[in-house]
Amino acid sequence: MFFKFNYLGLTWAVMILVLCGLPGDQFDSSKVQNADLAIHALLFGVLSFLLTEGFLKQSSYRVLRFQTMRKVFVITVLYGVLIELLQGSVFIGRSVESMDMVFNAIGSFTGLTVFGAVYGVKGYL
Repeated sequence: MFFKFNYLGLTWAVMILVLCGLPGDQFDSSKVQNADLAIHALLFGVLSFLLTEGFLKQSSYRVLRFQTMRKVFVITVLYGVLIELLQGSVFIGRSVESMDMVFNAIGSFTGLTVFGAVYGVKGYL
């Protein structure tokens, strides 16, 4: 039951890992200043939205259905930090960027805000 409702979020998380693991020279430089920060926020906003929805719909792990939004925020922020640390130590041609971590967290919060606006937040905080 868990994967039935969370496959989108987990697939999105893997996609983020793959994209963030690609060497930096694989991407064309943008003419828009700090466009990568907006992309980080978008990626993590979608991730937090999908995980929140999946955690609430699944019934295998009841603990995930209480204070879901807080748990998803912590998970996505830690995931963003982990990816940045991997960029600095494992991935070739990548480096740790503290602003990427900040915008990952901003995106996570934004995704939860959108979820709350769409579905309401009563009981999910």
